Amino acid sequence: MCGCGDRHGEIMRSLGDKMGGYVPETLKAIYDHRPELMELIERLDRVLLEDGALDKKTKRLIALACVITRMCEDCVYPQAKVAVNYGATKDEILETLEICMITGGVPTFSIAKNGISRLFKEMEE
Repeated sequence: MCGCGDRHGEIMRSLGDKMGGYVPETLKAIYDHRPELMELIERLDRVLLEDGALDKKTKRLIALACVITRMCEDCVYPQAKVAVNYGATKDEILETLEICMITGGVPTFSIAKNGISRLFKEMEE
């Protein structure tokens, strides 16, 4: 993570800690190019990072389904990784993918396959 001592770097480190020690590449790129956006992201992500009526694992599985159905290939691995960091199992990830295929069609599997395969390889190590 960022070794910076500024407020925006602190936000990025804090978000990474709350996501199980993982900082997505997109978040790092935002920090590198528009660090002031870290404050907005921190406010927006609060709903995903804390338990509420839904626990944060369930929220991440919903977020995973959303990014898959929205066809954001680069978003799949980060959402799935954080879901696993929050306790999601391989079966829960696969069931989420099945829901995406029902609601978004078979192309959602094509979008998800690389990110999910990468994550499952890590889980086996």
